[in-house]
Amino acid sequence: MNHDCDINVHASAPGKLTLFGEHFVVYGNPAIMAAINKRISITLKSNSTKSIIIRFGDKKLIVPTFDIHSPKVETSSSSFLYPILKCITNVQEDLGGLKGLDVSIESQIPYGEGLGSSAASCVAIMGALGSLLHKYDRKTIFETASQAERIIHKNSSGADCYISTFGGILLFSPNSGNRRINIKRKLLFLVSTTGIKHKTRNLVSKVKKMKEENPAVFRELAESANNICVDAKKALEAGDQLTLGKLLTENHKLLQKLNVSHPKLDEFIDKCMKSGALGCKMTGAGGGGAVIALLPNYDNNKTLSEILKKLPDSMLAELDYKGIQVAQNLNSEKNSNRL
Repeated sequence: MNHDCDINVHASAPGKLTLFGEHFVVYGNPAIMAAINKRISITLKSNSTKSIIIRFGDKKLIVPTFDIHSPKVETSSSSFLYPILKCITNVQEDLGGLKGLDVSIESQIPYGEGLGSSAASCVAIMGALGSLLHKYDRKTIFETASQAERIIHKNSSGADCYISTFGGILLFSPNSGNRRINIKRKLLFLVSTTGIKHKTRNLVSKVKKMKEENPAVFRELAESANNICVDAKKALEAGDQLTLGKLLTENHKLLQKLNVSHPKLDEFIDKCMKSGALGCKMTGAGGGGAVIALLPNYDNNKTLSEILKKLPDSMLAELDYKGIQVAQNLNSEKNSNRL
């Protein structure tokens, strides 16, 4: 690749909601996931400093290009920035004589709240790097982003990266593959974040321990989770919002029995349901993070207003069908690349 020209590449990828099946998906169960119109954006620009400089808010990681494989880098960086660097190191040889690179990250997704921020950041950086190399398709972006995300979540199923890459709503099955779900009605969710950060790996380990200590109980919960996913797919395809809402709430009760909920999550859910939400549950690993409330299509303004009185920092989220989006500008010649 010729690096005499100025690099200016922008890529963005959506966050996600896990509607059904989290935790159980690790053990072969299906899960239903949806990309949302809240994105992480990454801009790559060349520099002459002979360093990779990654910036996100007040966090910054500076690594000389000759030292990016140093094991000290991982321990000195935040968990959010290191996978970005790892993505760059994975394609360093393909990038050729790159003198330096500025990486700027902007996010509409709260980090560490179960909304797929780490996956979206990995997908966005791989989309941007792939655009530079003129050879990455979505399948490759998904695969390489999944490898990088496992630095954060070692037992990741890859589902988060998949939905962030391709967008839409998906029935994700580790055993039988992925199937897109076509829905008849627009879905509108209110996402309320507790501000309580969690570590996914700790919660996954907690569930694993419960499974080992109470195998019969876990099997029963997993079977119920599977049935909920099957029924939810039918409700989505039929546009049956009332059934969908009930299933969301049922799914949360299963997660409570796994002991991965949190008193703050349960409090938020109670407030949403009393305000008119059709259904509500935690999304993601739990132990904090966020809850999602399904708003009724027929009276969503009233429900929205009631919830916002109690949870004013909530945000609206609609489904995103675009997935990864990339645009690049080399030597001021604009070139849009829609993957």
